[in-house]
Amino acid sequence: MGFAGTSSAANPSPAESAAATGKAKDKPAAPPVEPSLTIHAIDTYHGATEAGLRFDLSVFRNGRYQLIEKFETLAGGRTKDPLLGRDELKTGRYEIKLHLAEYFSRTATGLPQPGFLDEVPIRFLVTDATQHYHTAILFTPWNYSYYRGS
Repeated sequence: MGFAGTSSAANPSPAESAAATGKAKDKPAAPPVEPSLTIHAIDTYHGATEAGLRFDLSVFRNGRYQLIEKFETLAGGRTKDPLLGRDELKTGRYEIKLHLAEYFSRTATGLPQPGFLDEVPIRFLVTDATQHYHTAILFTPWNYSYYRGS
């Protein structure tokens, strides 16, 4: 019979079992993420983002932001595919312009008109195009914040 803090041979602890079999209980490393640019726009006013939040993706070239493509989110605030994939992602300055006034007008939020936020620019740098850039954006009719997620 074992003392407090020890286990008997009949009932080894998980750590003792792993050590005895040579198998560690560590989680396997996550697979590397492909280089890409993704977004998750989260409507914190309603608690969930409806499908159809429109936004534009632009890159800064020749002294101004130039449109790359227009997108709409699916329900939940993500897009089906990355905004830019491995071959499209380059180092540089980017802008995601959210069309929030249009979104909140369509979702029948019942806000005073005109609203406070209209088109909201999210600007960021891609400094290493071999990495994954995930842009998480939290928004309401009156404020927004964003960060580089994982």
